[in-house]
Amino acid sequence: MKNENNIENKINQALNSIEGIESAEVKPFFYTRLQARMENQIAPSYGRFSILANLKLSLAMLAVFFVFNLTSVIYLTGSQDTDSTTTSAIDEFSEEYFSTPNVYDYLNEY
Repeated sequence: MKNENNIENKINQALNSIEGIESAEVKPFFYTRLQARMENQIAPSYGRFSILANLKLSLAMLAVFFVFNLTSVIYLTGSQDTDSTTTSAIDEFSEEYFSTPNVYDYLNEY
């Protein structure tokens, strides 16, 4: 019984506290400011120096591209030198074993 009275008293206190509540007063243009703040949070902000962030990324990509091209050029020029030596070795081999017919024309004399 005591618990029921205690619960009933708490319910009455809660209902009585609601009676004293007044509506909150809002400053002028509150909803406009709230809407602007919400739009700023959703949309990305473009500051004065936001182009520098994109510029840093672009410059980094450009540097990687140049390094790649430079290493490709160095590699290709180095491989062309070895191709020229192998070509000269092939030329020497062909001159030694497959020379012009007048050098080994002794078979046609018989």
